[in-house]
Amino acid sequence: MVKYLFLSYISPHQRWGSAQRSRFLIEALRQLGQVEVVVINFFWPGESKPPERVDTLLDGVSVIELNLTVKGWLGRPRFDLPSAYVTGVVAQHVDFTSYDVIVSRYVKPALKLKLPPRVPVVVDFDDAVFHPPWGTLATLKMKVGALLRLVNDRLIVRGRLRLGGLNHRHYFFCREAERQAFPWLPGSVLPNLPAAAQREGAVPVFAQPDTPGLMFIGLLDYLPNQDAVDWFLDAIWPKVLEKVPQARFLVVGKGSPEKCRAWSAQPNVEVLGFVESLADAYARVTASVVPMRGGAGTNIKALEAYQYGRPVVATRHVIDAFAPLFRDGIDMLASDSDARIAEFCIDLLQHPDRAEAMARSGHARMREHLNPARFNQIVREVMEKLG
Repeated sequence: MVKYLFLSYISPHQRWGSAQRSRFLIEALRQLGQVEVVVINFFWPGESKPPERVDTLLDGVSVIELNLTVKGWLGRPRFDLPSAYVTGVVAQHVDFTSYDVIVSRYVKPALKLKLPPRVPVVVDFDDAVFHPPWGTLATLKMKVGALLRLVNDRLIVRGRLRLGGLNHRHYFFCREAERQAFPWLPGSVLPNLPAAAQREGAVPVFAQPDTPGLMFIGLLDYLPNQDAVDWFLDAIWPKVLEKVPQARFLVVGKGSPEKCRAWSAQPNVEVLGFVESLADAYARVTASVVPMRGGAGTNIKALEAYQYGRPVVATRHVIDAFAPLFRDGIDMLASDSDARIAEFCIDLLQHPDRAEAMARSGHARMREHLNPARFNQIVREVMEKLG
C-alpha cells in the first residue's frame, strides 16, 4: 500500500476554508493509500504552547501536531528558507524516508524542511499570488508585514523554485491564473471545492427573503476581508441605501471588537459574528457580496453562497479567480467600480427574481464543474504518474 505523508502549517481540524481544502485533499489521498498528517505549529519564545506533540484522528487518519518554538531567522515560519532546526525537530517524530510520496499543503513546508531527495514531493501551492490590501494597512507594522511577505513570495520562493535542486515532482494550483504565473513548474489546476452545505435537502432553498438584504462572510481578522467590508460600507452601501432604504447588510465571521463595533454603527448594518447556522444566515439575504481588492487564493466564500441558493456580487479579482467557471452577468456580477457594484446590488435587491435566476445558474455550474469526484480524479492521475 502506498504511504503518503501530508505536511501542513494549518491543522485540518480547523474550520477555515484552508483547512477545508486540506480535508478534501486528505480524503482524495486516502482513497489511494495510507495517509498520515503532520502539522507544524510555531510559537514565539515566551508564548504559552501545548505539549510538543499532540496526536489526534481525523476520520481515522492519524494527525500529529508538532508545536515548535521559533529559533533564529531560518526557523521563522514567515521565510521559506530551509531550517536544520525545524527539520531536526520534525524528524524526531517522523521518518521521511518511510513514505512513498510527501504532499506539502502550501509551498511553505516543502521549502522549510530538508526533505530526502529520493522521496517525490507534491506541492499544493495555493495562495500562489498574493496582492497586499495596501488601502487597509493603517500602521507601519502592517505595511512592513505586507512588504516582508512580498519579499518572501516574490524573491525567496520564486528564486528557490527557479534555481531548481528541489525534489518537487508536481504542483497543484487553485486556479489557472496562478498556474500561468509559474510556467516553468510542472503543475495542474486542482480547484477549490466548497464545503458541503449545512442545510436540509439535496438542493438549496432559492426562495428570496421578505426583507431585502446583503451579506459578507469571512474571517474578519484577515486584513483583505477587513478592507473589503470597509470599502463596501464607505463607498457602496450608502448608494444602495439611497435606492433601497429598507435593505439590511449582515456581516458574518469572527473579528476584532473594535472593527465590529465600528461596522455595527453604520445604518442598517448587523454584525452577527460567528453563526451556528449558515443556512439561517443566508436565508435572511438576497445576495452575498465579495468585494475583495487584495489577498490571494480563490475566495471560497464566493462558492459557498451558491450552496445556499444565493448569487454573488464581487470584484474582478474574485471572478477572475474562477475563470472560466462563472460567467459575468449570468452566474455572477463583477466590477471594480464602487458605483457599478452598487448598481448590481440595487438591481438584485429590487428584482429578487433575477437574484434567484442567477443563484440557480451559478449553483448548476458549480455542481457540474466543482465536485469531489473531479477533484479526486485530478489527484489520482498525478499520483499514478509518480508511480
